[in-house]
Amino acid sequence: MRWVDAGKGIAIALVVLFHAARWLDGLPADTAAWQQVNDTLATMRLPLFFTLAGLFAAKWATAPVADLWNTKLRLFAWVFVLWAVIDLGPYWLGQGLHGTGINFRREIFDTLMAPVVPRFELWFIWALALFFLLNRVTRRLPASIVLIASFAVSVVGFTGLLPLPSPGWTGLCKYYFFFFGGMVLRAALFRYAAHSGWLLRGGVFFVWAAGAVAVTHWGLTTVPGIMPALGVLGVLAGVAASQALQHVSVVVSLGAKTLPVYLAHTPTIIVLSAVGVIAPPAPLLEAAAIVYPPLVAIAAIMLSLALYRVSRRGALRWLFEPPPRLLLAKRPESAQRSV
Repeated sequence: MRWVDAGKGIAIALVVLFHAARWLDGLPADTAAWQQVNDTLATMRLPLFFTLAGLFAAKWATAPVADLWNTKLRLFAWVFVLWAVIDLGPYWLGQGLHGTGINFRREIFDTLMAPVVPRFELWFIWALALFFLLNRVTRRLPASIVLIASFAVSVVGFTGLLPLPSPGWTGLCKYYFFFFGGMVLRAALFRYAAHSGWLLRGGVFFVWAAGAVAVTHWGLTTVPGIMPALGVLGVLAGVAASQALQHVSVVVSLGAKTLPVYLAHTPTIIVLSAVGVIAPPAPLLEAAAIVYPPLVAIAAIMLSLALYRVSRRGALRWLFEPPPRLLLAKRPESAQRSV
C-alpha cells in the first residue's frame, strides 16, 4: 500500500535526520536547533515506524518457527551481527572526532555482548526481532490485556524510572506497545487512513504538533503517560502525512527500502562528518549549520541506497541479505499436524 510505504519513508527520513544532527554536533557546527526539532518529532518518528512494522505481523505470531526464522529472524540476526562489526570502524572514527577516548578491550567486549545489550543504532533491528518473538509468546493472551500491559511498560520506559542497561532495552520497553498496537488495531488504522477526511487528519496533526511543541518546550517528557499518549497521536498524524505524500514517488520508494538505509546511514554520516571537518574551513561549516544536518541526511540516504543497489549485483549482497546456509529445514506438514 502506497501510504504505508510513504509512512515508512517519512519515519526513516526522520531517523536519519535525528542521527545526522547528533553526530554532526560540534564538528564544528552547532546543531542544537535541529536537535530541538528532533526532540519535538520524537513522538512521531519511532512510534510511526514500529506501528507500520506491526501492521503485517499477525501471521508470524502463529506461523511455524522455521517460517518465522527463514523469513524474518534470519535476516535480522544476520544484519545485526554483521553490521555490529562493520560499524566499529566508523563508530571509533566518530568517537575520535568528538574527542572521546577509545578503550579497545572494552569495545571488543561490548561488541561480543551486543546480542544481549545491543550497540549503536542497531538496537532497532534487535528490538524488531524480539517483538516478533514476543508476539508468539503472547499469542494466546487477550489482545486487550497485552495492549494495556505494553502501554504500562511504555510509560515506564519513557519516564526512565528503571535503570535499563542500554538504549536498546529502553527502546524495547517504549515501543512494543506501538508494534503490537499496529498489529491488533490494523483494521482501525486502515479505516482511519481510508475514510477520515482531510479536516479530521488536519485536526489530529495540529493537536499532535501543538502537544509535541508544548511537551518539548516545558520539559514534560518524563511525566508518566504523556509520551506514549502523544505517540498515539503522532502515529495518527504520521498516517495523515502518509496519505498526503502517498503520491510522491521518492517518499514511497524510500519507504520500500528502509532496511538498507537504516543499516548504512550512520556510518555514512560519520564518514561525511570527517570529510566535512577536514575539507571546508571551519567558518564555512559554522555559517552552514542551519542546513548542514538535512543536507548530510539526504546525502546519507542517497549513498545508502546506492550501496544497496551495488550490493544487489555482486558479492556485496551479503551486506543486506543472509546466506542460504542459515535457512532452517521445514518440518513435514504431516508432522506439524500430528503435533
